[in-house]
Amino acid sequence: MTHHVPKLKELIKAGLEHPGFAFVEVLSDCTEIFGRKNDMGSSSEMIMRQKSEIRPSAYLDTVDTPFRSNALPTGILARNDRPEYGATYRRAAAARKGAS
Repeated sequence: MTHHVPKLKELIKAGLEHPGFAFVEVLSDCTEIFGRKNDMGSSSEMIMRQKSEIRPSAYLDTVDTPFRSNALPTGILARNDRPEYGATYRRAAAARKGAS
């Protein structure tokens, strides 16, 4: 959720630093149009509702137990450490060129 900016910055940085493919998904309600069309109040009211109803898993240790029922899995959900395609291809091409 976009109201967790510090954690979001860390996750984007980790995605950029990961060799090879990284997918970073960011979920955010449109607080202007979505909130008004669905009678959820103003932008600030909707963000306060998000903060009170959704507790990302990264923050489970810092909130009270009653809020844990709406946990949203966040953070690095899957990581497959494999050789990066470009580096593997260049090594194979160099080995083939050296064998010729």
